[in-house]
Amino acid sequence: MRQTSYLLKSAVYVLLATVCVIPFALAHQNSSNSSSAPGMPSLSDLADGNQAMRPVSHTPTSASGPLGVTTPTPTPTPGPCQFQVLIVFADAVPPTQFQTEIQAEPNVIAVDLFDASNATPTLGQLQQYDIVVAFGNTMFIDSRTLGNNLADYVDGGGIVVQYGFAHAGPGDPAAINGRWLRDGYNPYDYSENLEFNPFSLGTFDTGHPLMAGVTTLNSNSANIVTPDPAATEVAQNNLGESLVAFRPVGTQTTVGVTAYVGSAAKETGDWGKIVVNAGNWLLNCQASPTPTLTPSATPTATLSPTPTSTPTATATPRATLTPRPRPTPHPRP
Repeated sequence: MRQTSYLLKSAVYVLLATVCVIPFALAHQNSSNSSSAPGMPSLSDLADGNQAMRPVSHTPTSASGPLGVTTPTPTPTPGPCQFQVLIVFADAVPPTQFQTEIQAEPNVIAVDLFDASNATPTLGQLQQYDIVVAFGNTMFIDSRTLGNNLADYVDGGGIVVQYGFAHAGPGDPAAINGRWLRDGYNPYDYSENLEFNPFSLGTFDTGHPLMAGVTTLNSNSANIVTPDPAATEVAQNNLGESLVAFRPVGTQTTVGVTAYVGSAAKETGDWGKIVVNAGNWLLNCQASPTPTLTPSATPTATLSPTPTSTPTATATPRATLTPRPRPTPHPRP
């Protein structure tokens, strides 16, 4: 009898232990499954400073489409004369007028602004653009690093057009310094002489690609500088001061314009055209030739006593145009 009572008590204890352990195990499992993945920041981590703290996923993202259907996003193929332009500036007000002038030129698909008085564009940021236009009025936050990065950008085939007052110096923080000046990328020798009298386009090489279609250049601010001995002058203003020049640097070429065309200048004309001309010239990027129409003979009507039915012509499909590959940059004299 005692043995039976002992066995019943043991069975009750085991049953109670089982009932207590099962809910605890299930609760622990549910708690583990509901935890977020470690190390994955939330969107609130990205809000401060717009920094890319979130891990980058290499899994392709499907475009919007029917549920369960992945629609590939086509990669646009730029034409041979399509330019993305970056204006790197140090000024009190963004150069929106100059930006609009460049954007109005043919084959320009984007013109972005970078305020280099607050930060310095990295080489990677510069390399996202075909042409970089740099000018200063106030101080660059780091004119040496900017000059280093611009020189590296040119070495890789990028095009830089240096506008005024970025030719001030030497040693002026409103100019492009660093390797740009030290290793001879500057088309003009730096000077602190400035022009504040109104001027217009003077004598220039009408056959040079930099001046193609340029008829009007007006401003009231510029650097008074002379081209470096390694550079070639292309245009002067009506005051007899140098206005446009270019300089071969190794296998590349840089372009300089002495005029300041920022927000404080009273400027009009083809300043944006010079920028695009630099891209067309240095990338050997010319527009597709317009096909020449060959006149056909006018048919002579022939009278026929009996009307003859004329068969309907079958339309021939036109050939699909294949975009030309973008030419490889090469130096020009």
